Amino acid sequence: MQRPVRPILAAIALLTSLSASPDGQSIRDRIRLSPEKRTPITEQQANELTLTLNEAAVRPIQIWVRTAGPIGASGREITAVLPRADARYVNVGQRVRTFPPESRSSMFQARVTRLTRQGADSWVTVTLSGPSHEGSARYVLEIVTEPFESLSVPNEAIIESEGKHVVYVQAEKGRYLPREVELGLQGELYTQVIKGLAPGEQVVTFGSFFIDADYKLKGS
Repeated sequence: MQRPVRPILAAIALLTSLSASPDGQSIRDRIRLSPEKRTPITEQQANELTLTLNEAAVRPIQIWVRTAGPIGASGREITAVLPRADARYVNVGQRVRTFPPESRSSMFQARVTRLTRQGADSWVTVTLSGPSHEGSARYVLEIVTEPFESLSVPNEAIIESEGKHVVYVQAEKGRYLPREVELGLQGELYTQVIKGLAPGEQVVTFGSFFIDADYKLKGS
């Protein structure tokens, strides 16, 4: 059934007349949903809430070696070729996260149970801690390695600018200064710091780009 035209035109005319008058503005304001109540905060509080500090500390540098391979007839062992650059980090006993490519949400725990090296090539065999995903023939492996411990900072703290690496160090509460650092191995969560920081110094992680932009804008 076709909708009547006249009532629709009348409604449009009414809304147009309301929007053209001050009273119409107030009517629109009243029929809008009331905005959510918010707690007012000062600029200083806002800055503190949007910044996260983390200390430079000696901690394990974690590297995830990623590869993939088929699951064996037992349904528990997966064998895969290791990337040449990362094979040196893999050892028997290390933890492994594994999942079928078609179902990343189906995460399984495993351990490295065998390493085979022939010349420049290396293979790894991992054993699942439980039954595999039914119907999946191949699995992605994420082997969790920790080659060594070193002074490091979270990856989010590092800003790359003009070929240099910079972190913002807390000089005092509410005051942060840029510090050029020399970096080593970059891990999954933390990056090794070879030069430029001392253990215990607080660096900005979340919010470092805002601090950097503000610092450059002020030219101080």
